[in-house]
Amino acid sequence: MPASGIILYIVAYFGLFTAVFFLLTLIENRNQIKNPEPQKKLPTVTVMVPACNEESCLAKTVKSLLALDYPKELLQIIIIDDGSTDKTLKIARGFEKDGVLVLTKENGGKGTALNLGLEHATGEFAGCLDADSIVMPDALVKMIGYFKKKTVMAVTPSLKCTKPNTVWQKVQVIEFLLGVYLRKVFSFLGSINVTPGPFTIFRKAFFDKHGGYDTTTCTEDIEISLRIQSLGYEIENAVDANVYAVAMPTFDTTKKQRVRWYKGFIENTQKYKHIMFSKKYGNLGLFIMPSAYLSVVLAMVMVLYSGYLLVDVNYQRAVNLYNVNFDIWKMLKIRWDPFYIDQSPIFMIGIVALTIGLATIYLAKTMSKEKQGLTTCYILFLVLYLPLYAYWWANAIWAKAAKKNVDWKGRKRKQIEIRYS
Repeated sequence: MPASGIILYIVAYFGLFTAVFFLLTLIENRNQIKNPEPQKKLPTVTVMVPACNEESCLAKTVKSLLALDYPKELLQIIIIDDGSTDKTLKIARGFEKDGVLVLTKENGGKGTALNLGLEHATGEFAGCLDADSIVMPDALVKMIGYFKKKTVMAVTPSLKCTKPNTVWQKVQVIEFLLGVYLRKVFSFLGSINVTPGPFTIFRKAFFDKHGGYDTTTCTEDIEISLRIQSLGYEIENAVDANVYAVAMPTFDTTKKQRVRWYKGFIENTQKYKHIMFSKKYGNLGLFIMPSAYLSVVLAMVMVLYSGYLLVDVNYQRAVNLYNVNFDIWKMLKIRWDPFYIDQSPIFMIGIVALTIGLATIYLAKTMSKEKQGLTTCYILFLVLYLPLYAYWWANAIWAKAAKKNVDWKGRKRKQIEIRYS
């Protein structure tokens, strides 16, 4: 078998194995998808909103917190202005009449803002809501019941995109929905490796005992998830506790965000390298984290190989066209005989993978009670995501090697409209 065939089979079988494994895991645990009932006596909760130059969206974010179906006397909301140069602080001050605590500091990044918030947090549980996100009214009640189990230190929500306007946002709609599906599967495997900034809720005692958010990495949400599990604690997921974030609208902004995420993943997996391949950390160490890196390698190899094939095939077509004096009709031979349908194992695996992919999106949409249409988003995702994924990772690896600073420091936004289903 030529090297090209070996590459295709490795990628195909790895992708098919993981897809089937995740699907069977969900099916096996289908009776545990429903959220546990919350405690009869609800606990106090602090939600922190770090904000830097978020004048266009901060008000909607805070209003969504004020609209939570949770006793107001048990809910503390803190806005931390991280050195904004626009009207963010002024808008934040406008919510003080609603009982919101407003703090301000010099710009230092999201981690430093959250740590300042923790110093003033009074809740038994504490979490963050990014300033460009909207939380649904029932989300907190759906999440809080998981904390009845004392070893649970964090509960993640179902993070999805607001209604998309651009091609890049439509691709991210499916990417985020896959994240919804995988985060629930990973919770059954004890392997959640990201606690999303938008509305993950933590047991505050964990911060009191083991320190606040890490400010040495550009993705504190990955660091805290690995730290929790490295210490033997658990992370759960409420798949229908919906939070909507504004997807990056352009190619450039999406690239910058993904490079920060992926560089942060590299940094944190290096920091917690003792987890990798260790039986002590179960599925997280033996399968999920190694598979994450293997998927990156295979994606890059596949994109490079596909590029080579594209050039090679088009070169052969150009030669053939030249040989027939560019008379394309001589080269068009439509064969209707079923005998000519591709029956190779690779083609069949592709059909199965596509079917499982559609099932995955359907399950994610159903479990999280998503209502927006996804057909156009899924087609764009199939066409664009793999090369984008490889490109983002290549840039992240280069940023890590070149020691480029990609930290979150806040940014000035154009006026945006937050719409969700």
